[in-house]
Amino acid sequence: MRDMNRLLRKAQLQPGGDVKEARNAWASFRTRNQWGAVAPLLTPPSGNVKLGKGVGSYGLSLAPDRLSGDYQVCPHSTRVCRAHCVAFAGKGTLPAIIAARALKTRFLGGEPQQFITLLGHEIGKPLVKVVRLNTFSDITWEEHVPWLFEEHPNVQFYDYTKHVGRVTPPNYHLTYSASERTTNETIVSLVGCGQNVAVVFSPSRTKPLPESWLGCTVVDGDTTDARYLDPTGVVVGLRAKGTLRTHPGGMVRNV
Repeated sequence: MRDMNRLLRKAQLQPGGDVKEARNAWASFRTRNQWGAVAPLLTPPSGNVKLGKGVGSYGLSLAPDRLSGDYQVCPHSTRVCRAHCVAFAGKGTLPAIIAARALKTRFLGGEPQQFITLLGHEIGKPLVKVVRLNTFSDITWEEHVPWLFEEHPNVQFYDYTKHVGRVTPPNYHLTYSASERTTNETIVSLVGCGQNVAVVFSPSRTKPLPESWLGCTVVDGDTTDARYLDPTGVVVGLRAKGTLRTHPGGMVRNV
């Protein structure tokens, strides 16, 4: 099992690749793996309920954690987040969806330069205004492809992450995602330093979230996925959903 961040670091990815060559590489990769016609790397807002909330985001949906069978894309994942990953919500349990995400992940690991060239081309399309690069992964894109953000200054990028201390360009917004290992003291400290932290709370879908928690302002993260619109230094409240409601595993905070 190879660490994707380490692999991309060694690849020393460069801008300015040949888009036609990259598109052919993707088509060839799909054919070798018994897949049909070429599909885009980015999932449109209509293809994911979460991405469709807000202004409509395009997302790069890789296979989470080690699900591709070859690459680890979530180096800081925890037992509870793996068990209840949002990648398995809705149609995410369908074998075809799981396999398609795994195929993209293996293409990124096997031909990273071609992948990034094609990804950059898709991000540059007129309809793409907002992009979530880590829909189900946690790759430090600002480290591997800093020029990607410079080439698309009018595109808003955003993600959730379990990496603390990442430094990103102005158009890449990050929200730290608390896990069962994250103490309340750590959350309060991060918020006090201006970091936004996503926290899962116990109220059901029909119940309101607290306006504040441990002295921190709480914003409702279920109304929109546009985290880049949140004020600075807040707790982003998320309601426990699916199996996380019955098996919280220490991740869900009671209020």
